[in-house]
Formats: sequence, C-alpha cells, structure tokens
Amino acid sequence: MSILHEPGDLAQTPLAAVLLEALNLRASGVLAVEHGGGTSRLWFRDGRPVGAQVFAGFRPLGHMLLQAGLIDIDALSRSLAEMARTGRPQGELLLEMGVVSRADVDRALTEQQAGYFALIAALERGGYRFDPAAEVPAWTRSSLLSPLRTIVDALERPQAGALVVSALQPVASGGVRLSSGYAEVEGAFRWTAAERALVSRIVRAAGLDAFFSASDVRPERARAILSALLLLGLAVPATAAPGDTGAALVREELDILELDATDAPAWTPPPIPTTATATAIPRPVAAAAPSPTPPATAEGTSPGPASTGHGTRVRGAERPGAATGTPPAATATRRSDPAEARARRQRLLQQAMKNMGVGPFAGARPSSATPTPAPAPAETVPAAAPPGSAEDGLRKALLAIAPRAKERDLFVRLDVPATATRDDVKKAFLALARQFHPDRFASPALRDLSETVRDFFTAVNEAYEVLSDDRRRAEYLALRKSGAGVPQAQVDSARVDFQKAEACLRTRDFPRARGFYESAIRANPRPEYQAALAFALILDPVRRDRERARALLEEATRDASCDRAQYVAGILARDEGDDARAERLFRAATVANPRNADALRELRAIEARRAERRGR
Repeated sequence: MSILHEPGDLAQTPLAAVLLEALNLRASGVLAVEHGGGTSRLWFRDGRPVGAQVFAGFRPLGHMLLQAGLIDIDALSRSLAEMARTGRPQGELLLEMGVVSRADVDRALTEQQAGYFALIAALERGGYRFDPAAEVPAWTRSSLLSPLRTIVDALERPQAGALVVSALQPVASGGVRLSSGYAEVEGAFRWTAAERALVSRIVRAAGLDAFFSASDVRPERARAILSALLLLGLAVPATAAPGDTGAALVREELDILELDATDAPAWTPPPIPTTATATAIPRPVAAAAPSPTPPATAEGTSPGPASTGHGTRVRGAERPGAATGTPPAATATRRSDPAEARARRQRLLQQAMKNMGVGPFAGARPSSATPTPAPAPAETVPAAAPPGSAEDGLRKALLAIAPRAKERDLFVRLDVPATATRDDVKKAFLALARQFHPDRFASPALRDLSETVRDFFTAVNEAYEVLSDDRRRAEYLALRKSGAGVPQAQVDSARVDFQKAEACLRTRDFPRARGFYESAIRANPRPEYQAALAFALILDPVRRDRERARALLEEATRDASCDRAQYVAGILARDEGDDARAERLFRAATVANPRNADALRELRAIEARRAERRGR
C-alpha cells in the first residue's frame, strides 16, 4: 500500500516520505493538508512538486512587488481588479501592463512558492489526503520549485529525523560515495557553494565522520543532504559495486536535459522558517563499529561539479568536469532499467519507513516490483469548508462585506470617513486587497465565491481610483454635496461598459454581462442600465436573483419614458403570474416607445391567451 493511497498524518508520515513516494510513482494531483482550521495544498505534476498554496502566511505576489518598490499601488489596484474579473494570474497581468519585468516576477514567484513550501514542510502534524484526480492549475507550469531541493528541505525538518537516521544507518560503518550518475542531476539541487563543497567530500568513498566534520553547513542540513542522496540512489555505500544506481531514473523523471548550465542565473534559496522544536537530530556514529576504510582526505580531491543555480535542467552532453576542476565520475558500464531503478529506490524508502515503525510500510515486506499507481477515485463534489475553519471564516467575512460593493458612497465602500486622507484611502484599500485577495478563494471550498470576489474588487477598485486622485476626488465631492449630474468622463465610461454588457448578454455570457452592467450603473445609474441588469438577473439560469431585479426595476420604472424598464418589469410580472400588471407595464412600454417590438409581441400573446380562454 502506497503512502499516497490512503489518508495520513504528517505526525506519523513525514512530508519528505510523501515527496519521495510521489516521485517514485510519478504522481500528479494535489496533496491537501488540514491544519489549524484550514487547508494548505501542494500540487504535483509527474512526481514533481510544482506549486503550493497556504491559508496562513499568505503573501500575495502583487504585495511583494509593491513592498520591493517594483510596482506602485495604482498598478496593484488595476491588476487586482482585472485578476478578480478574469481569473488570470496576477503576474501575467502585471507583465501585460508593462509595469514589471519577467525577471522581477520570476524572482518574486520563486520566493513566494519556496516560502509556501517551507511553511508546509514545517508542519509537525496535519491530516493529509492525496487526490490524483484533482486538476493541477495552469499557473504551476511555470513553477520555479526545485523538486530535488524540496526533498532535502523536507528532510531537514525535525519531523523527518527518524527517516534521516534510518536512511543513514546502512552507511554508518562502511562509508559512502556518490553514484556514477550524480553529476548529471547535480544542478537540480541548486546547492549553495558551502553545500556543493560538502557533497564533494564523497566524490570518493569517505566515512561519515569525514563527511560531517566541520563545515559551513549546519549539521541538520548536512544530514538532510546525505540522506536525500541515499534515498534517491545518488549516493551508495562505499562497498557497493560500480554502476549507475538511480541517477538515470531521476534524470528521466525530472526531464532535466534541456537547459544549459551556463545560461542559468544565480539563485539564492529563501530562509526556511524554524520552530522551537528544531533541535539537532542525532546522527549515526560509527564509534561502536569503526570504519575499516580510512576517510578520504581533502588532499587530492577538488570541489564537486559546479551548480547550475536557478536552472533545473542540464544537458547530458555537457556534464561538469574538467572545466570546473572536478574529476569526472566513472562512466557507468550500463544504464539501469527505469523499472528496476524505481523499484530499488522504492525499497530504500520502504525499508526506512519500516525501520521507523510508522506509516503503511511499517512491518511490510519490501516489494521488488514496480509500485502500482493508485487508482483514481470517483469524481466527487468539493466539500464545503467545515464550520469554524479558517476557510469558513473567510467565506463569512466576504459575504458580510460584499453588500458594500453596491453602495454609491465611495467612502462607505472602503469603510473610511469622508475626511480620510490619501494615505488613509491607500491603507484601507491594501487591507481589503490582502484580506480578500482572489488567490485566497482558489480553494475548492470557496470557488463558488469567485463572482462575489470579482464584483467586490470592481467596486472597491473604483472607489480607490477616485478617492486617491485629487482631481477626481474633488469632482466626486462636489457632486456628492450638490447632487448635480454625472461628469462626462463617467458618462462615457458607463456607455462603454453598457455596450460591452449588451454584447455579453447577446451571447448569454451572464456573469460578464452582470459585471459590465454593474460597472455602468456605478458610473451613471440610468434607468436603462438598471433595467438591463434586472433583465440579466431574471434570465441567468445559474444565478437568478429576482429580489435584486425587483429592487432595480422599482427605481427604474419611475422614469415613465424608459420603455426598457417598463418592458422588463412586465416580464417579471408575467413570470409571477400577474397578467393584469404585466399588460399595464407592456402598454406603458409602447406608450414610451411605440416601436418597442418586444412589448408589442407580449401584448399580442396576452390577447391570444385571453381569446383562447373566451373560446373554451
């Protein structure tokens, strides 16, 4: 039984074991971890972790770029509104706006995703479930997570201590060396200079005392590095027979054969959060059984192959070697069969888990066959967030604040007084943008709120843009005080949005039509626009809202010259079975516009039904 087949808990099965198992099975899907009243997620594609999402410690990309001084708040507000409207990644929108470079976005995404992964890896407990049927988001295709480095990072956590000790135990007395194919995948680890120097100690066979002797790498990090190499088959006991013991498979699974190491930019890993329990993990000591092989000395050895830094792909024909001063690894006489190599790596993990006495492998006999992939579960409807959870709290908070989007008073939308300064407006907007950022509603339990988020951000963004601009704010305050007409700029903007909404309504794209109608009404609340929105709310089969439509029509029909308002009100009365009122409204529509063909058609239908009843 695979670790991924059944639900588990990180208190018993460390995340490092889950990462290794996903790589073994080349699994795709999502690992959902329940902790602290919410759910964090780690997406996999072909065995590689490609994206993470956390409900606590959330760092929106736009806010990171703003704090770094790479974009201004105006760019942030526009991108948030467009992100809420279209559902597209914020990084793509900022690039299209031309306010930030691809390199800046990639750097921020790398920092964000590595930080999210570190938060998940730091969890000491949390029930998890792997869903292979879950759709992996499109934005993860540009993932900058290093699949091999994530394994090392997870092994460094205290929860993986027993797994580390178990992995190191077989080489405690006999020494260890790198396997022959390690050089081909070294770049995927993104070693720092100190880590690369540490790994170079076992280019030739060396005892653990030599490997763990004084270096610039923390002891717990050094143990994680060596245990990762052993579990991946990239390091072997010093007494092992020559031959490729797994690097070919790792290289194949990570598809690291395309990027030239010379093209890879430098990369500095972000710090991983530590906890009060992050104490040193006792490593196996060979004192009871001294190594018969004296440890290799620093003399005669040179630093290991140069790291490719940011890149995760290395050309197989351009292996690091003499150019870097590293003796090339011995050429393997044959390549391992992928199935055999995968099974061998699986046995290493199974044995380590068995030694720990936890997880599905505890007491299980290691299998020599290729693991059978987990069967895809039956399609299920995403469950709602449990009451009292963080996601449930986020839902309630949005639904409580959403009505502010319909307020005409821009100060009310941002919940600031009319005397608020530009800084007050900015702070209020940023607070709302962080709390209700569209990315926070990507969870399956909150996905039904995407339209609510979009409408809310459209309204809040409009309020910010007006109140943060001195000229537009002065115009708004003058109109607010005098009740005068709408400025021409707003009239023109409303007309454009109304035309867009009409086009969407003709194609029955109700969500977008509603969004454009709402924007037009906020800029210029004409009866025609209100009637059009009411009609969309009546027609929408998914989100029909007759109460809102009735409220809009009550205001719109006060203008007797608006034939559209009279006609739509008649449709609502007809649907509710009030033919008498419907007829009055349809006739009022023809009075306002004798050429209103729709109202005339409805009147003929009423006459036909009346004649049919008389003929019975």
